[in-house]
Amino acid sequence: MMRSLTHLLRTQLLGLLALLVVLTGGTALAATSGKTLAKTVAKNTVVSKSIKNGQVRAADLAAGAVGTDQVAVNALTGADIDESKLDTVPDAASLGGTPASSYLRGTVVQKESAVAPGTDLGDGTAAQIISCDPGDILLTGGPANLSATSDMVESFPTAGPPNSLKVRVNKHGVADNFSVVILCLDRP
Repeated sequence: MMRSLTHLLRTQLLGLLALLVVLTGGTALAATSGKTLAKTVAKNTVVSKSIKNGQVRAADLAAGAVGTDQVAVNALTGADIDESKLDTVPDAASLGGTPASSYLRGTVVQKESAVAPGTDLGDGTAAQIISCDPGDILLTGGPANLSATSDMVESFPTAGPPNSLKVRVNKHGVADNFSVVILCLDRP
């Protein structure tokens, strides 16, 4: 009889121990339904380190839960943006309040003077002037066809005819013909 009572107590003790493991261990928690699990987790106690990486999906988030102010700087690429959802630039017809019609429009044209000795300035230098067509705008320019023995002394817009460029060269006493090339904005 004592033997059966010992066996019975041992069996019950093992049963209670198994029940205790089940009730306090992860097996019982994992076996519960999502609703039961949600009830067992205290509100606002799940933190980032509690969630396995890659497990939160878009469907798990409430609408508007993550806003654009919560996106990391430079994290978005073109593939992340649906361009059809973008609005028109507020003032696409102007830039800084200035209408597009006020900006320069036209074609850049190149003009070149004749290859010639230029006007002797009496100090060992010679100059040539070339102008854009009336109404066009001088953009840039400089000497061309210079001999290797000649040097450009200066190149600047003139005070004379508007939109003109004057180039002065030093020929160092050697006969040298040169030309002046300019780029003009040919306005319509």
